[in-house]
Amino acid sequence: MRKLSFPYISALILTPLIFIIFLWLLLMYNQPRDGIQVSLKAKKYYQEVMRSRAEEKNIPLLSAFDFEDSFITAATSKVLLKGSPVYCHYFDKNRRPIPDLSRQISMFTETIARCPKPKHSDSRFISLSYSFRKSPQLVPIPVQKRQFFETKHDLTVCVELELEPNWLEITAFIEYHQNLNFKFFHFTTIDLDAYTRRILDDYIRFGVVKLTSLRSFSNATTVTDEYKTIQRTNCLLQARSDSKLVTFLRINERVVDIPFFMQNLTGNDVTETKVVTKTLEMDSSLKRFKNETETRDTLGSFSYKRHVQFRKVTDPKNIQSMDQISEDFVYKKASIFTPSIPEAVTSSVLSRVKYNYDTRPIYCDEFDIEVLSWCPVNVYHCQFRDETSKKIILKKREEARKVRYKQETIRW
Repeated sequence: MRKLSFPYISALILTPLIFIIFLWLLLMYNQPRDGIQVSLKAKKYYQEVMRSRAEEKNIPLLSAFDFEDSFITAATSKVLLKGSPVYCHYFDKNRRPIPDLSRQISMFTETIARCPKPKHSDSRFISLSYSFRKSPQLVPIPVQKRQFFETKHDLTVCVELELEPNWLEITAFIEYHQNLNFKFFHFTTIDLDAYTRRILDDYIRFGVVKLTSLRSFSNATTVTDEYKTIQRTNCLLQARSDSKLVTFLRINERVVDIPFFMQNLTGNDVTETKVVTKTLEMDSSLKRFKNETETRDTLGSFSYKRHVQFRKVTDPKNIQSMDQISEDFVYKKASIFTPSIPEAVTSSVLSRVKYNYDTRPIYCDEFDIEVLSWCPVNVYHCQFRDETSKKIILKKREEARKVRYKQETIRW
C-alpha cells in the first residue's frame, strides 16, 4: 500500500472545505439581494394598494344643485387642479348606487364639478371620486332641485370668511344691515366654537342666515386663498336661484346709508350696481356676555377707518369666474361719508344678545314638589341653591312620593 504524501492529504481536506466556504459565501451574497427584491415587491404592492384606496376615496362635497341646464353642479370642500379627471357617481332616493351611471368628467373650476344629468333616472344623491368603481367609502350628498325655485331674496350678503368670528361682531353686523333692509346673509366658518354658534343658530331659526361650517385638518392661523375660493363658490351657487343680487362684505364692513346707492338696490331691472362701505376698527371684543353696560360700551368703542370703499352688487348668474368677485372691485377713496350707528341698531343688538346669552340656572325649589316626585331630580336639570335647600327639597320630595304611593295602592 502506497503511503499518501502530506500535500496530497492537505489538498484532500482543504478542497471540500473551500468548496463549502464558497457555497456559504454565495448564499450570503444572494440572501440580501433576495431580501431587497422581496422588500421592493412589498413596497410596490403597498403603493398600488394605497393608490387604489386613494382613487376610491370620496372627494368631500359642500353642496350639489340641479339647475335648469343639463348638468348637476357640485361644489367641493377642497381645491383641486382645474381639468383634473374625476368620476361622478349617482344614487337613488335610498342612497343606493345606480348601476352603469358613473361618468368621468374634468373639473370645471378649482372647486366646481359639472356632472352630466342622467336622462332616464331619478338621481337624488351624488358623489365624486378618482375611481370608476363605487367604493363603500363614497359619501353621497343630496342634490338640491333648483329648476322651479322662486327668487326669495332681493339681495344675499356673502360674508367673507373669517377665522374665529366673535359673537358680538356677528350680531352687530347682522343687526346693522337688517336696519338697512338687508334680509339674508350667508356665513362660512372654520372650526366654529359652540358659544358663537349659539347666536348663529338663532338667526338660522328665523331664516336670516345660511351657515356653511368647514373643518380644518390642522389648526389654521390664516385664511388661505383656497378657503376663500371655496367660500365664494359655495355662496354663489347657493344664491344663484334664491337671490336677485349678491354682494360680498367682510364682517368689519358697514354699508353706508346713501339714498342714491340704496335706491338702486330696489329696482326690478337692476343687474349690477354698487354700494359704499366703511371699515370698522374693533380694538376689543367681549369673549362672553356679562352685562348690558359692558356690551353697550364695547359697541360704542367701534371706530371707522378714514376711507370709503365701493362694493360690487351683481346678479349671481352673471358671475362665471372667481376673477369677477375678487378684491379688485374694492376701491379706497377719500373719506366723505361717516356712518353712525342708530340707537335702534344698538337696542336690537342688546335685545338679541340678551335673548341668547343672558341666562340663569333653573332652581329646584321653583318646581312643584309633586312634579319632582315623579322623576329623579337630575331629569329636570335643576340646581339647588345650597345644601340646606337641597336637604329640605329632597325631604319634601320623599314625603310626596310616599303619599303618591299610598294613593296608587288604595286605587288598586
